[in-house]
Amino acid sequence: MILSVHDLKVNYGAIPGIRKIDFDVNEGEIVALIGANGAGKSTTMRAITGLLPFQGRVVYRGRDLAPMHAERNLANGLALVPEGRGILTRMTVEENLRMGGYLRRDKAQLETEIVATYERFAILGERRSGIAGFLSGGEQQILAIARALLARPKLLLLDEPSLGLAPMMTAQIFDFISEFRKQGLTVLLAEQKSKHSLAIADRAFLFSMGEVVASGAARDLAEGSLIRNTMMALV
Repeated sequence: MILSVHDLKVNYGAIPGIRKIDFDVNEGEIVALIGANGAGKSTTMRAITGLLPFQGRVVYRGRDLAPMHAERNLANGLALVPEGRGILTRMTVEENLRMGGYLRRDKAQLETEIVATYERFAILGERRSGIAGFLSGGEQQILAIARALLARPKLLLLDEPSLGLAPMMTAQIFDFISEFRKQGLTVLLAEQKSKHSLAIADRAFLFSMGEVVASGAARDLAEGSLIRNTMMALV
């Protein structure tokens, strides 16, 4: 088990963002956190990676994570692609990519991996000298994911990677995520688009109002009516 979350609680002042969350992630899995906007998925991701204070217990690779230690967590292999992508829009594509490896000491190997990134994501190679803010939404998402991969994560957290993307680009992003598992990377995915998430995930946890209301094999959840009924109840 690479990640275990027990009794996680997060408050925004007097307002509870997460009431009580429990879930785990096994090495090599894609685990999806699904639910409507405001269900607590993004708050959970930010707490795990050290961007928000929390109560409860988060155990990563056998070690308890302290709140608000994002840089330390990144150095230990926890990389987050945040909702909204978080790219540096005034910098070039290549400068953004290099930021992904800023904590690495193996600079020669980093250069090799940047070249490999351009081969893997051809659009980034074509735009390497261009300003990142001029990329399309889908291209920016690819850049954000590629930047996170250059940190050499052991656990990659993707927060709403399809947000604002056209259907064709959404399908491409989910194809990339599915390939990551084949390469041995563990992925924690937070997404509103449950159909896409459940199609590639091993297991899933359904969030509602800051709590987990259902969990199980992704295929089982995809075939049931609980997700649809939960979403409809929130409309």
